[in-house]
Amino acid sequence: MILISRERAFERARRLKEMNERIYGVEFEMTMQYLSLDILVPTQWELNEVKLLVVLQEIKHGYDAPPIILEYRGKYYILDGHHRAYALWKLGFSQAECIILRPKGDVEMKIEESVEKMKLKSLDDIKIVRG
Repeated sequence: MILISRERAFERARRLKEMNERIYGVEFEMTMQYLSLDILVPTQWELNEVKLLVVLQEIKHGYDAPPIILEYRGKYYILDGHHRAYALWKLGFSQAECIILRPKGDVEMKIEESVEKMKLKSLDDIKIVRG
């Protein structure tokens, strides 16, 4: 299993930034910041156990690809890097270096509704599945 590199995480963040700018017609800024893992809101409800075990091991050996986060209406939604954020949390880290995408203008996004439907509020709500 090949994990995303730090460089590829930044490439993905740039692509997500451009995609969101096209979709919403507003510029997004991209910044780096350490965020408390307790405030991150997942946008998927399950993680693959095998991949998670690999990520846990790699973090112990210096793996540092940052999760990509959308800051929207005062909340921080994980767009990419659920396994990385969850693994850091399980290893006892309190914070993670994150790539943050933030709209520079008013936009109406459905992300809040999506996570509410899935009953996701924190990393603790994620289920680990085999397979």
